[in-house]
Amino acid sequence: MNIAFRADASESIGIGHLIRCLALAEELKNKNHSCFFVTKIQNKDLIERIEKNHKHLQINPNANLEQDNKELLNFSNQNKIDWIITDHYDINSEYIQKLKNKNYNVLSIDDNAIISYHSDIVLNQNIGAEKLKYSNEEYTKFLLGPKYALIRNQLLVRDKKTQRSSVKKILIMLGGTDEDNIILKIIKSIKEIKDVEFLVIIGPLNPHYNELKKYIDSEKINVKLIRSPENLADFYLDSDIAISAGGSSCYEFSYFGIPNIIITLAKNQVKIAKELDRQKISIYIGDIQKIDFNNLRKKLKELISNSSIRNTMSKNGKKLVDGKGKERTIDFMERFN
Repeated sequence: MNIAFRADASESIGIGHLIRCLALAEELKNKNHSCFFVTKIQNKDLIERIEKNHKHLQINPNANLEQDNKELLNFSNQNKIDWIITDHYDINSEYIQKLKNKNYNVLSIDDNAIISYHSDIVLNQNIGAEKLKYSNEEYTKFLLGPKYALIRNQLLVRDKKTQRSSVKKILIMLGGTDEDNIILKIIKSIKEIKDVEFLVIIGPLNPHYNELKKYIDSEKINVKLIRSPENLADFYLDSDIAISAGGSSCYEFSYFGIPNIIITLAKNQVKIAKELDRQKISIYIGDIQKIDFNNLRKKLKELISNSSIRNTMSKNGKKLVDGKGKERTIDFMERFN
């Protein structure tokens, strides 16, 4: 099959959409399918990440939705595309309908249920996705819940992880971007916690690397600052607790059995965070606009001191995500045809 992905990444929307599409694409490639990416991405590092393994069409970043749709259709026609996979909040029902009118199979990866789906398949990997009400065509099929979580191949190594009885390393990661430099506020609020090393991972769109490094060096605190590591799995394997946003990384932490504290950065993350908290997989401490950093420090200390709670969260996370979401999705696509 030939598959075209329509996804984007930027400082305002983050890189989560692109990363999970790349995760699915690498497995499709392993099964001898050809993948193409159509994006408005401007970041050099992200473009190189795409073009390392896949053909890439960079469309005009100022193109409106109609122009965007035409470019995707032209590209798909020229490259004999069988499936178009969309992962983009700006894409609406009309956009998908135009793809279907040209007889393309369409898989929509989405975290919400706010448009009417003309797609053949809707994939929502989030916990609680089964409870949402969808507007769709009679032919639309749904792949819902964390059993379809799209985990990158490099991360599918949880069998190598050793659970420590005490906390030695804490991972802080808020995704590919951090416009308001929330990570700096987190570091300032927890720097007094001793006898642990903080691993701070920032993405390629984070503009605050120099400011973070300057603060860490000046305060002489036990923080290792890492930008876009290729060996992300190594840091997951070495982490006992994580502090994260409420996006796709939560399912990566669940897969590894890493208890995490969630700070939501967007409205669509809140329900996910609350459900992960309810199922004792994560601890949700609130939205970033209202966050109490004293409470963050308190919750972190409690988690550090209570191995029983950490063990429970770890076991629950591993049960939620088994790492086979990509295989299930591709099996469904192949049987669909």
